[in-house]
Amino acid sequence: MSSPTIYDIAARAGVGIATVSRVINGSRRVSDKTRKSVQKAMGELDFRPNNAARRLAAGAPNRARVVALMPFFTTSFYFTVCKTLSQKLSSENTDLVLVDVKNQEEADRHLDRLLAERSCEGVILCSMDINEERRDQYDILNIPLVALDHQTEIIPHIRVDNVEGGRLLSRALSDRGADKQALIIGTRSSVVFRDREAGFCEACPEGSRVIETELTDHASGAEVTKQLLESFPELNGIACAGDQLAVGALQELRRQGVSVPDQVQVIGFDDQPLMDVLGLTTVRQPMEKFGDWAADRILELIKNPTERPESLVVPLELIDRATTKTA
Repeated sequence: MSSPTIYDIAARAGVGIATVSRVINGSRRVSDKTRKSVQKAMGELDFRPNNAARRLAAGAPNRARVVALMPFFTTSFYFTVCKTLSQKLSSENTDLVLVDVKNQEEADRHLDRLLAERSCEGVILCSMDINEERRDQYDILNIPLVALDHQTEIIPHIRVDNVEGGRLLSRALSDRGADKQALIIGTRSSVVFRDREAGFCEACPEGSRVIETELTDHASGAEVTKQLLESFPELNGIACAGDQLAVGALQELRRQGVSVPDQVQVIGFDDQPLMDVLGLTTVRQPMEKFGDWAADRILELIKNPTERPESLVVPLELIDRATTKTA
């Protein structure tokens, strides 16, 4: 049986071929009702737009493209993930396009744009989610999706248990004698940070504090630590939901002459490069494995869209170094 054409789609949807073309090309000159009717017909007839042909027609290079949507792109966590991801995709003659998004709303706008443009063969969502309607639209157009660092039931994903990670932060401090604890997290618009906060609050001693920062850089960690030392003088343990926050906390503690770990213990999260050089105790998550898994799965799905890879939860590991006492 020959592959369906836009004439077949038009006949099934009861519209003209120009309307089908506009839907395929993401034109806004189509009502939502008509667009859904055409997309339904495309799904029923198993119609797959040819992205490679579209790029050739536009004079663009004919290489497969994978788009990764991620927040906080400038942080070391995503740099480490993307280094592995990019290397593996490049080895398979596939380009990686990085899009920095600040929140879920912005991610949704980019997902809609990618859907309209049909300019990539796959999408990787980093610490981001997708609703079922958009997922179904991507399925219809044969554009596979995977996620990393986020729990979602509707697409394959790789993640750690961030709630358990929050518990681990507090328990590590408690086991080492710190009973006046504070947690520094990034913005609560991130599900990852909300989960780590929830776990910390389950395990922490009574009277512990949580402070949110908009950014996750060392300057934010230093500023929050300064505030903590002024408002919480009995503080003897600082947990941070990211290593850069912990680096800032160490800088401020040392600037104020506070002995680490004798007076205040500090623990980070991620185990980013150079944390061993700084002697930072931290919770390690396998960032390179995130990139490896996402690259392998998206390449598999591009080749065989009917596959349904299993999601994966990878373990966390506490790495003891010089900023905490011996348990």
